[in-house]
Amino acid sequence: MITDAFPVLTTQYLAKNALPDFEAVIFDMDGVVLDTEPSYVHAWKQAAAEFGVPIDEEFCHGLFGRHADDVARALREKIGSGFDRTCFNELATKYWRAYLALHGIAKMTGLDKLLEVLKRDRIPYALATNSDGPYARECLHLGGVTECFPLVVTRDQVATGKPAPDLFLEAARRLGASPARCLILEDSEAGLLAARKAECLPVLVGSGSAVPARLTSLALAVFPSLASVAHAIEGTASTIRH
Repeated sequence: MITDAFPVLTTQYLAKNALPDFEAVIFDMDGVVLDTEPSYVHAWKQAAAEFGVPIDEEFCHGLFGRHADDVARALREKIGSGFDRTCFNELATKYWRAYLALHGIAKMTGLDKLLEVLKRDRIPYALATNSDGPYARECLHLGGVTECFPLVVTRDQVATGKPAPDLFLEAARRLGASPARCLILEDSEAGLLAARKAECLPVLVGSGSAVPARLTSLALAVFPSLASVAHAIEGTASTIRH
């Protein structure tokens, strides 16, 4: 049962980069599976510039992990009365596709290794993203990982997106796993909050000292990459093996 208060999480794993017992793994997409975030920063900054309002990377980083409706609200507050969502989205999409044409979408470091470990040990896993289905499928296709995730839960499949718990609860349900034993791999505040509200096991996949304290305070453990998560799973004797 979900309560208004966050569950109390022990931090004993944080210091030693270890993991608690778990039976399934749920991945976020942007910034965890795929290195899409630089493309979003580029697109948002260029589109905002056409509205005559510069936005910086810090503001853009605050949009990561949020659904399009939440992003639009934040942009409206930043840009002001001249903001037009349709126009902004068209501009951002143009710049986003131009960026991808030059740079593509890379897989995050360690993804292949982690998936190899999960498959080898028969640990169920899924992807749960705040992106709507068509957009998520396009990103997964461009990143060459469509076949890697047979189970994908998208924002348009649940009532409310992150930071609400719906996406993770639905992913756990489809996996046949208890939410309390689902490891959630996230990089955003919205995603970590959603994991806590779902009473799952939030793990922050970040980049060392660059990770803000407000994010580490929401996580049960922090790892610099998916490769380090894979290493920890291999070294966690209590992980369920099927």
